[in-house]
Amino acid sequence: MSLKIALILSVILQFSAAIIAMTLIRRTRTNIAWWLISAGFLLMAIRRVFEIIQVFNPEDEISNWLVSSWIAVVISMIMLLSLIFIRRIFNLQKQIDELRKQNESSVLSAILKTEENERQHFAKELHDGLGPLLSSVKMTLSASRYKGKNNEELLLNAEKLIDESIGTLKDISNKLSPHVLVNMGLHRAVKSFINRLQIIGNPQIRFNSNIENKRFPHNVEMVLYRIACELITNTLRHANAHHIYIDLMTEGNILTLKYIDDGIGFDTRKAGAGQPTLGFFNIQSRIKSLNGSFDLFSEPGEGMQVDIMIRIEKNEKD
Repeated sequence: MSLKIALILSVILQFSAAIIAMTLIRRTRTNIAWWLISAGFLLMAIRRVFEIIQVFNPEDEISNWLVSSWIAVVISMIMLLSLIFIRRIFNLQKQIDELRKQNESSVLSAILKTEENERQHFAKELHDGLGPLLSSVKMTLSASRYKGKNNEELLLNAEKLIDESIGTLKDISNKLSPHVLVNMGLHRAVKSFINRLQIIGNPQIRFNSNIENKRFPHNVEMVLYRIACELITNTLRHANAHHIYIDLMTEGNILTLKYIDDGIGFDTRKAGAGQPTLGFFNIQSRIKSLNGSFDLFSEPGEGMQVDIMIRIEKNEKD
């Protein structure tokens, strides 16, 4: 009696396992290996049914045994096939992991290259901008010590040079950490950057935003500001565009940046030397650090579009 109860319970468990396996097929994206495993569970349950029939009806033992044996053979074949497909999945996963490592290496190289370019740019700003001004101040003050010189005129000239040096230092400081971004927010900072570029010969920039005075986490504002500035700068340098369209919008806890230019475009599949796609690796990594999404669309002669979306958690807002 206990054997019969155990067999009935095993049938129930086997059918339950088969049902659960089949409900998981969608989550595995209808992978053939999981189909085979589900079929194997179902056949195991059916085999248990024949074992119960054999216990309750021992007179037909031979036919039940034959059916059960053939089902066992089919189950073995199904499990072997499923293992073959699972092995292929593991091989594919290994290839994906290798591609991911290569991509991460490319992103890291792009970040290091960008950081080095920023250091060189900063050094050039100090050397070519602030350095000559301070040298001129030094020479002016040195000249004021000689007799026969108009010290008042020399000191006035030195004062002007010092004022110019202070202005240059403020410009360099603003490039490193934009004060308008810290004090006024993302909308005002991007708008201020655009206003400084609205000169004859530059593309027409149309900036549309609904964030106004809303504030976001500092790292989000800083990253989006840097990205917007970098995209505009890249367009000015490389794209020969006539128009730039920027939408900076927020809806609920979603912050989006859409950037479009009508320039010459480029092949996004090429990331070699001289291709602007190298800079986009750095942008993508910065967006990834914020758990956001980054999509780039461009073709030669078709301009460029960048779509960025960042989800802002409620407890992260300022």
